[in-house]
Amino acid sequence: MRYLIKNAKIVTPEKVSQRKDILIVNGVIQQIERNIEDTKALVISSKNLHVAIGFCDVGTFVGEPGLEERESSDSISHSAAKGGYTVLAPFPNLQPVIDNKSSVRFVRECYVDSHLEVYPIGAVSKGSKGQDIAEILDMHEHGAIAFSDGNQSIQDTGLLLRALQYAKKINTPIIQCSEEQALSKDTYMHEGATSTSLGLAGMPSDAEAIMVKRDIDLAKYAESDICLHNISCKDSVQSVKDANKKGKFVYASVPAMNLIHIDEELHDFDTNLKVIPPVRGRKDRKALVKAVNTDRIDFIASNHQPLDLEHKDLEFLRSSFGASTLDTVFSSLLTFVAEEISLSKLVEKLSYGSRKVLGLPIPKIEVGEVADLVVFDPSSSWEVTTSSIFSKSKNNPYIGKTLNGIVHAVFQKKKVVHLTK
Repeated sequence: MRYLIKNAKIVTPEKVSQRKDILIVNGVIQQIERNIEDTKALVISSKNLHVAIGFCDVGTFVGEPGLEERESSDSISHSAAKGGYTVLAPFPNLQPVIDNKSSVRFVRECYVDSHLEVYPIGAVSKGSKGQDIAEILDMHEHGAIAFSDGNQSIQDTGLLLRALQYAKKINTPIIQCSEEQALSKDTYMHEGATSTSLGLAGMPSDAEAIMVKRDIDLAKYAESDICLHNISCKDSVQSVKDANKKGKFVYASVPAMNLIHIDEELHDFDTNLKVIPPVRGRKDRKALVKAVNTDRIDFIASNHQPLDLEHKDLEFLRSSFGASTLDTVFSSLLTFVAEEISLSKLVEKLSYGSRKVLGLPIPKIEVGEVADLVVFDPSSSWEVTTSSIFSKSKNNPYIGKTLNGIVHAVFQKKKVVHLTK
């Protein structure tokens, strides 16, 4: 199949290029020129077309196996395409937990026919229960790209230390969601003036910041790298900055929603803004945006946590934590933080940073390369409705809103998902 991307700017972390045409034949980039004519090619065009390497997400909830009522391999593939993603590294918190070589292989095999490249993250502990260490070396040999207990923060210091030591031997990252659970138990949102005014028990920033410091100290002791996933507060950013003064060994990510929202927006008890980590105060959001721009934060994560109505369509106190975001991450960032974070920087943090942390090769937009691309128009807008997003769950905070940025197509594995005609 022949595709001709017309009059598009190529976006990299360094720059946005002059407009070019890109001809792709059977999934391989054949030409990049100012003006290409090909009557046999299907043309992809828009008023303000842009091209970048496909987005790569870490920690995505994919649903399958075991939780297909919330997400399936089919729905996550469509959701990822809508959001511009070509690579996912899903967390192991499924049923059963991805804690052995067979489950790693199963997840990979679910996406053989998809445009997605999926690299499972294996569990650090058996069942992600935080007690006995899982078969890390065995899972690594069968395709696990990193190790984490996912949204179950590892509380046992000895367990995390052993995992860091194993990871150092095989040069694979440990990804930790830092949270001191004794401080966050039975809380509903960020602790601050808003939680006090609403009469809700709040989760203090220290629940994260204290554990971030512990995790950094352990990584330093083990002489191993660590990725602190989904940090959300100013103190965590400072700890990452301080740790890396003498050399980079601590990597960090931030959820897209924490770059956009603050706790004051929860006054109307919107359950789709009830997430972990919680959206925090103004100073925290400002510090996170600055950390993205100064590369203290390595990548932006979707924090995609789809939930069915049984778990989400409840009063605020009973509603489960999580938002279905994969379809709308890029568009929401373009809509709400474009004046604070440049397009090149957003592309860097959605496409490049996560690949670097995972040790994946960085695709190139050059003649002869297999196309791993997202084609989008940042100036176009679309209305988010339950039918315009493809995630099986509809707990998306932007339903009913109009967002900037339409993804027209994604290319990966010599396949294409052409989303607009």
